[in-house]
Order: sequence, then structure tokens, then C-alpha cells
Amino acid sequence: MSRATTPSLVPSAWASLMCTHHRENSIFQRGDGHSEGETALPYGLIREHFRAAGIELNTPDLNLGRPVLFELHVNARRQSPKSRAYVYLFENPLIRPLNRNHAALARYARWFTWDQTLLTDPRASSLLYPACGPVVSRAGPESRDLFLVHVASNKALLTVDPRDQYQVRALIIRWYEENAPMDFHLYGRGWEYPAALSGGWGRVCHQWRKTLGKFYAPVSPYRTWRGTIENKMILLGRARFCIAHENCRDLAGYVTEKLFDCFRTGCVPIYVGPKEIHDLIPAACFIDGRQFANPAAMDAYLRGVNDEQYRGYQQAAQAFMQSAAAKLFRPADFATRLTDEILKDLAVAGLFR
Repeated sequence: MSRATTPSLVPSAWASLMCTHHRENSIFQRGDGHSEGETALPYGLIREHFRAAGIELNTPDLNLGRPVLFELHVNARRQSPKSRAYVYLFENPLIRPLNRNHAALARYARWFTWDQTLLTDPRASSLLYPACGPVVSRAGPESRDLFLVHVASNKALLTVDPRDQYQVRALIIRWYEENAPMDFHLYGRGWEYPAALSGGWGRVCHQWRKTLGKFYAPVSPYRTWRGTIENKMILLGRARFCIAHENCRDLAGYVTEKLFDCFRTGCVPIYVGPKEIHDLIPAACFIDGRQFANPAAMDAYLRGVNDEQYRGYQQAAQAFMQSAAAKLFRPADFATRLTDEILKDLAVAGLFR
């Protein structure tokens, strides 16, 4: 179903976008979140597209008392929808198991997901993470004063899993703490405590440390920790390399902003993600972290990358960002495909034309 090109001033229907902790349409507001404040960009575009079709999409608190045509959920929810519903499966299932729970997914008319394992179901549509934004820095290697950075919160999986990259990143942090602390810059929340451990017991220990921290000011065990960062893009524009492992490896289609934030700033990422990553993004764009047996081997490789090789990584990433292949990762494509499919489904169901 095609969308009108001019936004409707008076909506003919209302719909609700449900995402934990978001009220008063905060999810649609630019300037919030990571990636240069563009976390909300895809949702804002979705809202614009629906408005052009005559549907006003709001957070549920602003639709109280209104007849809601449909609900769009960000991640699967336990509560049954009150009207026809659709879901964008944003989070990976090792962090949010409900996103692969078929009983929960059965509540939705359509599933939009990067998770390739779900695409055998006719209700599922492939929709990759919308993280490919505009370039914000083109600085060459000669002007990058930070050797290696890592930006992440101190978290862990609830279960012990061999695909866990939180613990791999913690090993890299410890190696640089012991061997090259001046060449490594750690940023993010929670590093005033030791690295969180995976599993239920690890979570108990981490919560206990944070509780004690309310009474006794914790002293970070990491001398490489530089605190939180207000603007990740400015930091990456100064960094030569960045640890950009996904939270979990080997999840087909799981490619997030961790890789694209580096591409946008000219920083070369050391990346671990899905097995088929080279089918999605050219190998010349990044350093594949799978090739290193340990952090020492990784560090030796990074120190051997000369300026010419470094520019080669940068040029390959920029060429990819400008290619047709990158379209699948762009917010505009994400918003168009999602809204078109929902409008088509509503029309087939006889709910909206």
C-alpha cells in the first residue's frame, strides 16, 4: 500500500509504539541516546511515514481514551496486545530470550527482525539494524592521538554462553591494564566495579557491589577507565582503533551501531559479530577479531598497521557506506520497509485503507 506524500493534518486513526521507559513520545525525539544522538531517528521516520498515511503514532500514554488501530512493540512483551500488533525485535535473544519465544511472537501479525533464524516463519520480515548514518569525521591516522578505545557499560549475560563477548572484552581490558595501560582508554558506565560476570551468581555479585557502593565510594580497579563519555563520535574521531565486538557472536544478522559508529568517524574497528559478516560488509572495512588467539596477538597486529594500511581500512569503509549494499542498514530504508509492510497488512486485514 502506498503512502501519501503530504502529511495528514487530522489523523484518521491512532496507533501506539510501546518501548520500555518511553513516555510522552520521547522515543521520537532527536538528540537522545548514542550514535551522535540519532538513536531515535528511525522511530521518528516511522512516525512521519504513518502520519503521511493518516495514522498518528504515539507512545501509549498519549493515546489513552482513543481507539487504537494497532500497536507496534519494540521487543516482544509478555502482555497480550489490546489490538492488532506488530513487533520489531531489537534486542538479541541471549539478552532478551522472549525475542525468540514463539509463544510470545504468536501474538503479533508481523515480526520485523535482523534474526535470520526466525525468517522461516511467514510472519517474519528481515530488517537489519538501522545504524548507517552520515560521516562525522574523516581524520587520517596522523591526527589520531588515542591508540585503542573501548566504549561500553559494565554488564554481563544472565546465562553462561560460549558466544558471550562481554567476557572476551573483559579479557582485553585486563591485558591492557597489565601490559599497556597508557595505550588503552576505557569509557562507559559501571567500571568503578570489577567486570560483571555472566550467569545468575555473577549478577548477584554485581548487584551486591553496587548496593555497597551506595554507602562506600567505590574505587575503580581499572586505571585505564576514564569515566563516561558525552559524545562517542568525538572520541572515535580521535581514536586509531576501537574494540567493537557485538555483545554476542554468531547471531546471524546481528550487526549493530558498534561497527557503524567506527565507520562514520574513520576509526578502524576490531570486530566480532555474526559468522556471515563478510556477506554483509566487505572484509577490507574492519579488522576481524576472530583471527587473534589472545589480546597479545591482537595488540601486535594493531601496532604493525602502518598509515598506508590504515587509510586502506578507512577508504574501504567509506566506499561501503556509499554503496547500495549499505542501504539495508540505513534508517530511511528501515522506516520505509517497516511502515509499508504494516500498511499493507492492515489493508489485507480490512482495518485501514
